[in-house]
Amino acid sequence: MRTKTKKLAALVMSGVMTLSIAAPVAVQADDKVELTGMVQQSRWYSGLQNMVEKLEEDENISIEFEVVPDDQYDNLMKMRLNSHEAPDLIAYQFADLYAAVDPEEFFVPLDDEEWMAKVKAPEITEYNGKHYGYCFEASNGFQGLIYNKDVFEKNGITELPKTLDEFYAVCDKLKEAGVVPIAMPSDTWVPQIWMTSGMSRALGTEEACEDFANKILTNQAKFNDYPEMAAVIDEYLDLFKKGYVNDDYMTVSYDEILGRLASGEIAMIYGATEILTSIEESYPDANLTIFNPPVGYDDKDVLAYLPTAMGLAVNKDTENMDTIKKVFDLWSTPEYGNLYFQSRPGFPNIEGIDGNESAMNPDIPKIYNEYMEDGRVVAQMNQYIDTLQPLFGNTIWVYYLEAPSKGNMDGKDILDRFQKDVDKFMTEKGAEGWK
Repeated sequence: MRTKTKKLAALVMSGVMTLSIAAPVAVQADDKVELTGMVQQSRWYSGLQNMVEKLEEDENISIEFEVVPDDQYDNLMKMRLNSHEAPDLIAYQFADLYAAVDPEEFFVPLDDEEWMAKVKAPEITEYNGKHYGYCFEASNGFQGLIYNKDVFEKNGITELPKTLDEFYAVCDKLKEAGVVPIAMPSDTWVPQIWMTSGMSRALGTEEACEDFANKILTNQAKFNDYPEMAAVIDEYLDLFKKGYVNDDYMTVSYDEILGRLASGEIAMIYGATEILTSIEESYPDANLTIFNPPVGYDDKDVLAYLPTAMGLAVNKDTENMDTIKKVFDLWSTPEYGNLYFQSRPGFPNIEGIDGNESAMNPDIPKIYNEYMEDGRVVAQMNQYIDTLQPLFGNTIWVYYLEAPSKGNMDGKDILDRFQKDVDKFMTEKGAEGWK
């Protein structure tokens, strides 16, 4: 099991940038070399586009990225990888990528590359002792409710809720005003954020999360041996029962939901600081920020952070590995790497690259630093049980989205169903406790 949460917590939002005096890596530009890639529409960041444009201008290396709607991306990526028709580069969230596909089967390990020595958070791309990606950021920050400040102010909500009852009162007030309180798209990775954040918050400490994960992953305990896990799901399901969620959550795309949030049709969406920064880039006129919502299962008010980040994996079938190595060498220098953060500040994963943190939404470091100083920070649950990552996308994430429409499932039912998936998966792996 891989957690290393203390190291990652120290990296996140440290605000300290290390300047590099190394010269850019020289790449000989002869005849144009063309690479291909695919990326989610929500992560086709202008900074990445600028890096691609500079690469073509300076080095005569082009990367033709296919930009795919978020709700179509996973299926298309899996189909193309399985049929050996995938592009050279796959853009995705690490280590969430490993929940979708097996990196050992499809991707090239990058452990021997020189730029790996400058990586701040190598844990993000690690799988069974090898590293399968180039990540731009050391972390996506922390999870919370992104909300439209103008909508809150327009409806007389001047203070953020401190208790679950106060949160429900805010939702009722928005609902009465004709505003949908909570946004939920059909992309299964969005609803699961409630649970991966909530389960860690319910346990409350890194030590408790690690103990829980160790027992789950060695078959010393089942998910429903911990009632607080089902309580997290039940509280999520209550949002639907109370009518706080958009009715079309089973069909509406993530991109459409973001547009509604920016326009004020919807007030809040559960996400992360990385998502907030992306929305601000796409909708610069929207007045958005983030807060840690009160919940009934966390009386310590703990913040869940994300040791995950956007990056690129290299398709094993590529015929352009030498060129890709040159690209990553270049992108690991400030001349290129700084471009990524010019329009969307963040926390670089490569030493010497400037994350432009001074331009960041001021609430992000303010919130994180407050919780960090009090020792109330814990990683999202997906990181503790990442051995089960290959299951998530096709099992429990789907159950979270489907459960509200079924009406007869509660948190215990969902976890019992997932436990069967876990037992089968771990038995087939011959894991300790299942042999």
